[in-house]
Parts: sequence; C-alpha cells; structure tokens
Amino acid sequence: MKKIILIIIYSVFWRNFLKIFIGLSYINNKSLKNKKQFILIANHNSHMDTMAIMSAIPSKYIHKVHPIAAVDFFGGSTVKKFLMRYLVNATLIKRDRNDPNNDPIDSMDKMVKKSRSLILYPEGSRGTAGVMTNFKKGLAYLIQRNQDVNVIPVYLENIYKTLPKGKKLILPYNCSIRFGDPIKFESYELEDILTTSEKALKKLII
Repeated sequence: MKKIILIIIYSVFWRNFLKIFIGLSYINNKSLKNKKQFILIANHNSHMDTMAIMSAIPSKYIHKVHPIAAVDFFGGSTVKKFLMRYLVNATLIKRDRNDPNNDPIDSMDKMVKKSRSLILYPEGSRGTAGVMTNFKKGLAYLIQRNQDVNVIPVYLENIYKTLPKGKKLILPYNCSIRFGDPIKFESYELEDILTTSEKALKKLII
C-alpha cells in the first residue's frame, strides 16, 4: 500500500506538477535505471529539492528510497513525523554526534545494510542560494562502510527559485535536476572521498 501511495504522490502528482507547472527538466535520470540501490548526494537550497529528486526515482524502487532529514527540524510534532515518514518516505535522524547513545552514521548505515537507498545533502543544511559549501565528513564515513553501493551525484539547478528559503509559495521557474554517473573512488581515505564527491557534483554545474 505504501509503495502505491508513494508512486501516486511522486511519479504521478509531483512529477507532472514539477514538469508542467514549474518547468523542471530531468537530465540523465536514466543513470538510476536498473540500479536497485544507491546513495544520491545533492546540493541543497530549498525544501523543494527532495520532492524534485523523489519525482525522478523509478517507480519500482521508490518505496526503498529514503531522504535523510533532521528530526530536530522535521520531527517537532506527531503530525510532522507522520507526514515525513508516510508521505515523504524520509528517515529522521538526530544530528548530534556528541550523544554517545546516538550516531547518525550508524542509523544511515543500518538503512543501507537493509538494501535501502538514501538521498543525502552532504553540505548539511540549506545554505546560501546557488552557493555550494564543503561536504560534511559524515558522507565519507558512510561510504567507507558501504564501498560496494553506487554513489550518484545530483545537481539541482535553480530549484531554490521555485521555493526560496523562508517562503511558502511555489513559483514557476525554468529549472533542472541533473544526474551524474556513479562516482568511481580511487581511494577510500576520508579526505579523498570528500574531495572526489565534491568534484563529481561540481562537474554537473553548467
């Protein structure tokens, strides 16, 4: 039932809404075809980013793809938690790594080990519109533990202009979501993973 609901929400409603009314174009989303598991890494400037990425996911995999969201921001109420879990298919995690009883990397790693795919924003949060900041180390730790999983860069161009930070009104604007090919890591050292990932995402900027 949940799979059907997600298909209706994203593959039908959001995909058509974003393409027809917003002007979103999908570029190279065929890179996801026949890949049963992946970690998508994307730049992040708007709450519309997750809807855009989820709308590009192949229908047959969509119920196994989970955007990662901060529980302190999106889990403030029972209603928010319900919507995030059942309508967004998000996994809420605590961002505080100083808590010895909580490690967000462990939470994400468990999801990957269960053959789930993740959508990550390695910058950590919505930053300045159109400006990409350095990736957080958590991405590298997760990749180190899951070296056989495809890591695919996703660049969201001008989507922040359809729903600017702090705004609630969705506006039409020509924008695109561009998928790269799976990243090939020559080294799984922490800094090498981060550098290679950042370069792969920046290559998608035109």
